[in-house]
Order: sequence, then C-alpha cells, then structure tokens
Amino acid sequence: MQVLLWVALILFIAAIITPRKLGYSLGAVGWLFFALHWMMQPLHYWAIDDYFNVVVTLGVATFCGYFSFLMWKRADELTLLITKAAAVGGIFYFSFAEFSYLNHLLVAAVASQTTEILNVCSVPVIGADWNILTLNNYPVEIILGCTGIESIALFLGVIACVSAPSRRKLAAFFVTVPAIYVLNIARNAFVLTATGYNWFGSPENSFYVSHNIIAKFGSLGALVLLSYLLFKMLPELLNIVTNTFNMLTGGLNRAS
Repeated sequence: MQVLLWVALILFIAAIITPRKLGYSLGAVGWLFFALHWMMQPLHYWAIDDYFNVVVTLGVATFCGYFSFLMWKRADELTLLITKAAAVGGIFYFSFAEFSYLNHLLVAAVASQTTEILNVCSVPVIGADWNILTLNNYPVEIILGCTGIESIALFLGVIACVSAPSRRKLAAFFVTVPAIYVLNIARNAFVLTATGYNWFGSPENSFYVSHNIIAKFGSLGALVLLSYLLFKMLPELLNIVTNTFNMLTGGLNRAS
C-alpha cells in the first residue's frame, strides 16, 4: 500500500467534512501529500525506460503541488469542490488499483462478461485463466485498464462535485457511467476478435492496430460524446471549468 497516497485521500475526506477554515488547510496539506506521491512515480517509469510516463507523472506532481499552494492561499469553495472531486474519484479508483481482492474481482468480472458477449455472437473465445482470454490459441490479458475504471472514477468525481439537484446528478450518472463500462466490454470484444482472427495481419500486428490505434481513438471519441452529454445534463459544470481555468492561470486572491 502506498502510504503517501492514502494519507492524501484521507486528508481530502477530512477537508470535506470538517469546518471550512480547518478544511481548507487540511485540503492543502492533502494536495501536498498527493504531489509527493506522484513525485515518487517517475523513478519506477525511468527504471523501465517509459519516458512518456516520467513526464506525465512529473506534470501531475507539479499540478498537485501548485494546487496545494492555491488552496492554501485562496481558501474558497472552488478549491474545496475540486478536492471533493479528487477524493471521490481517487478513493474509487485507487481502491481497485491498490487492493488485490477488488482488482481481481473487477478484472475477472470484465473478462467473464467479455467472453459471454463474444460467445453469444458465435465467437469461440475461451477463458484460459481468470484474466486471460484466448481466440484461435492467441492469448490476450485483461488488466485493470481494460475495465474503464479510470474514466468511471473521473466521471464519478466530476458528478459528485457539482452543486446541482440530486435528480439531475443521478440521471447524469446513469447516462454516463454504465455506458463507459459497457463500451469497454465492447472494446475488449473488438480487440480479441481482431487479434484472434488476424484482421490486420499477424496476431501481434492485429492486436497493436486494434488496441493501440482503433480502440484508443474510439475510446477518446466516446469520452468526448459522454462529456458533451454530461455538460448538457449538468450545465453547472461549465462554470466550474471556467473558474478553475481562471484560478490556475493566476487567480491567487484569497476569498473574502
């Protein structure tokens, strides 16, 4: 378990439920711990020569450190809303990412459902293991990233932080979150079928084209569409996005 990560998330929760003056300070400290957590990640990616994620994690660490400073200086509702979104999304995602039982449960469920969908469509996929599916003897591993958990956590955090009637927030949840889950099952089914049937040449090339190109662009398009629907159902989000942008680009005046 990553101590810095969970200390940050606990402080985020404390910031939400404690009186405002104390909450702002706890949230700022939480973002600092979050920054320290992300500062540790580039070492891992550097060791495996993944320089793209080295840059990404350093960027996230810088953002978290900057936001810690902003929350300490501003101490306003906007910083608390963003902290609430980070708390909800972060706890949901990292519970599955860090606890092996939950990780196994979710990945196994997605693998099983992917198999069932393909079998219904007369595609003879076989479950070789709890997270390994094979088609024409070519194995494909289902990992946590194949479950859509990152996008689900993001949408949950965004929906949770919006000040809107519960009825509209619940409707936004049911329109977006189940869709993300179902679309990821469909994505897995597409990748398995394309790989097993060699749609794009060899199995290796078929996996690369279907997973790294077609599925990624398809997922991006789906997230853009779902984000559009989310903004239509929760127009209050636009103010949050605009105010956040203004804050990050220089709004350091402490709230009165």
